[in-house]
Amino acid sequence: MKPLIHLVAFLVIFVCQSQTSIDSLDSALSRIYNKGNLQGFGAALVTPNEVIFHKGYGYADVATKKPYTLQTIQNIGSVSKTLIGVSLMKAIEMEKITLDTPINDILPFKVVHPKYPSTPILVRHLATHTSGVLDTQAYLKSYVLEHPEAINESDYTKKEYKGIIGMTKNKDYDLEEFLKNHLIAQGQWYKKSNFSKYEPGERYEYSNVGSALLAYVLEVATGVSFTEFTQQYILDPLGMMDSGWNYDAIDVNKHASTYFSSGHKVPEYSLITYPDGGFRTNLDDFTTYFQAMMRGYYGEETILRKQSFAEMMRPQLTKEQFNTKELKDNYGFFWESKPSGTIGHGGSDPGVVTLMYFNGRKKLGAVLFCNTDMDGSKEAKKDVIQIWNQIRKFQKNSQ
Repeated sequence: MKPLIHLVAFLVIFVCQSQTSIDSLDSALSRIYNKGNLQGFGAALVTPNEVIFHKGYGYADVATKKPYTLQTIQNIGSVSKTLIGVSLMKAIEMEKITLDTPINDILPFKVVHPKYPSTPILVRHLATHTSGVLDTQAYLKSYVLEHPEAINESDYTKKEYKGIIGMTKNKDYDLEEFLKNHLIAQGQWYKKSNFSKYEPGERYEYSNVGSALLAYVLEVATGVSFTEFTQQYILDPLGMMDSGWNYDAIDVNKHASTYFSSGHKVPEYSLITYPDGGFRTNLDDFTTYFQAMMRGYYGEETILRKQSFAEMMRPQLTKEQFNTKELKDNYGFFWESKPSGTIGHGGSDPGVVTLMYFNGRKKLGAVLFCNTDMDGSKEAKKDVIQIWNQIRKFQKNSQ
């Protein structure tokens, strides 16, 4: 009986210490929220199979005092791109496409780098941001307001209003039309400067347009819309019932209002190039997705084959592609994959900041959703950094 008593005593101490750490983290995040620079946010800490901590802080809507909870839905910015990566690997498994397929073998229109017309842009190039397709001023035409008639100049700062007025002029194209306008010589926004000075495959240059282009390539290759494909092969298998790519796909009553760092509400908007940043989900659903991705990294998840997860999250780029003497960062297929062992993605858009990373060596990960952006506010930016630092501190202490 003596060894059992020792074991019970150890477990009691361990549980108490863990709870103390969780309580300490909760208090720290509450203090950061109470500084008043962020309207609402939610955080989660997970292992591949366990949720260690998850909680919402502040408001999903300030005017109505609607709390920010685990069920609060918001758009998550560029973290959305990780679903392009999963979809790509699924399409490869289905033998609909390969990494070295020239995209012009798939597309119904031709995309040619004007400075390197004889060098084909490959699927691999789009998946690693090395295609030479750039985000120029024309990319901002992707942001379309849901209710432009409701805009009132007095509700915003001059800088905010200037950006919003730009959105009111944007027309709602479908994804194919938008891409053709940006990327083919007959397009109304086409310029040679929409492409970089580098040859396809030569240099990493982050591209939202390139990301959306790959999602469209997948649509054509599979014969299924990107929204349907992700629903069938990601959202439904994982039971993500509160997630989708547009307002029609989710319960709008659960959707958060989003805010500029000034505290002014961001008007509702959508992205024509939605695969690069328009996914809408809540912390509850997305934690499920994130844990599945972690399990996939360790070979324990079935929505993709083990080899597909490994290839998707493996560092793909060279020092030459980053133009750097050493690789502090790297990129898989729409997954950041750092030499330190950190894997994930971050995102930001008007009214939102998101972070999703796990440590591949320690089997610990974290997600942060915030319905306030950081643009123009050192205080808001500092608070987001402090939240993440508190999460990292908890992770370190829990080892």
